[in-house]
Amino acid sequence: MNHDDSHLGRAEALVRRGAGGEEVLPAEPAPSVRDIGARAGFGRAWTSTSVRASVYLFDSHDEASAAEAQLEAQAPAGRQVAGTVNGPLLLWATADATDEAGEAVIERLLSSFAGDE
Repeated sequence: MNHDDSHLGRAEALVRRGAGGEEVLPAEPAPSVRDIGARAGFGRAWTSTSVRASVYLFDSHDEASAAEAQLEAQAPAGRQVAGTVNGPLLLWATADATDEAGEAVIERLLSSFAGDE
C-alpha cells in the first residue's frame, strides 16, 4: 500500500463513520480532483439526503487549507457548504440549503474528520 492509499483509506473510514450507517454511494468529487489541484480524491452521495461529500488528498496541510479557502470563496448560493482539513486531507460537503437532515449529516462528517481516529 502506498502513502496515498493509506491516506485515502483513512479518509474512507472517516466518511463511513460520519455517514452513521446511512446509505452512501460512490460519486465523482465536485469539483474534480484536477480542478482543485489535488493529488487524489473521491466523492460520495447520500441516498436519504442531498448531501454530497468530496475528499481530496494534497501534498500538505497548507495546500489543503488553501483549497478549502478557495472553495468557501466560490460557494454556490442555495447550498449549505462546509469543509475541514485533517493533515493533507480536505473534506468538502454540500447539501441543499433547506435540507435539515443533510445539515445533520454534514455536522457528523465534520466531527468525524476533526475527531481522533
